[in-house]
Amino acid sequence: MKKLKIRVPATSANLGPGYDCMGLALGLYSDFTFEKSERLIIEGCPEEFRNEDNLVVKAFKKAYEYYNKKAGAQGSAQVSLPALKILIESQVPVARGLGSSATCTVAGVLAAQGFLGNPFTSSELLMLCTELEGHPDNAAPCLFGGLTASFMEDGMPHVASFDCHEDWRYVTVIPDYEVKTSEARKVVKQDIRLSDGVYSVSHALCMVKALETGDISLLGYSCRDVLHEPYRKGLIKDYDSVREVSLDSGADAFFISGSGSTMIAMTRDEEVAEKIQAALRTAFPAFDVLILEACKEGAAVI
Repeated sequence: MKKLKIRVPATSANLGPGYDCMGLALGLYSDFTFEKSERLIIEGCPEEFRNEDNLVVKAFKKAYEYYNKKAGAQGSAQVSLPALKILIESQVPVARGLGSSATCTVAGVLAAQGFLGNPFTSSELLMLCTELEGHPDNAAPCLFGGLTASFMEDGMPHVASFDCHEDWRYVTVIPDYEVKTSEARKVVKQDIRLSDGVYSVSHALCMVKALETGDISLLGYSCRDVLHEPYRKGLIKDYDSVREVSLDSGADAFFISGSGSTMIAMTRDEEVAEKIQAALRTAFPAFDVLILEACKEGAAVI
């Protein structure tokens, strides 16, 4: 294979109480075109990322290194790493809590999968992405689509996939400022009370069920969080105002996407979603406000 194009969805991690373990693929996409070249060429991203340190390139290299390590252990021939021309066409904003780094990681690993003739299992793909990402909460839904719950055990990621009710609409509010993940992690408490742990586990379990079944009442209660949102909302200067406008306009649930600054309001009613969108655009004209659906398929070669 000399050329391929990969489409990768945005993701929202945490979904309220599922801190660092739940994620959802959304219908907002980045396209990555890979073509063998005489030298590395990267187009479609800022100049400072058009080099070997680009996360897409790092992911591609890591997958090749893993392949050659396995080949060496089996006494098979090594494969040379090709130079690439990479075109990035992204709708997913950077540093806004919509999994932009996961889109790059997944694209690079899947490109290697394609050029090498599909040698990796789905578990190996997730492992490679997780090693680059640090945890699988964004990588899993980005790869597999839909709603995922994931955890690490003995250094390996494990994931379960769930369907979301098709009527859910995710009114995605993207501010014109970022929240750095490193800062968002600093404000979260490292030690928690037993009661907060029980609260989080119970709410996360019910959140999954609400997303699956479309239970509006259950979603409204189960989306509440005590581990990270009470601390991270202080980093999003418009959090309280956006939440108030969303709920007043009919949203059934509201939560921070990833570490922010993006926030998501949910409803099953298309007209209500449009009402929320209109109210938010009026109140926050500098923000992007999108009505998205869940992406069922995940990343794919197109």
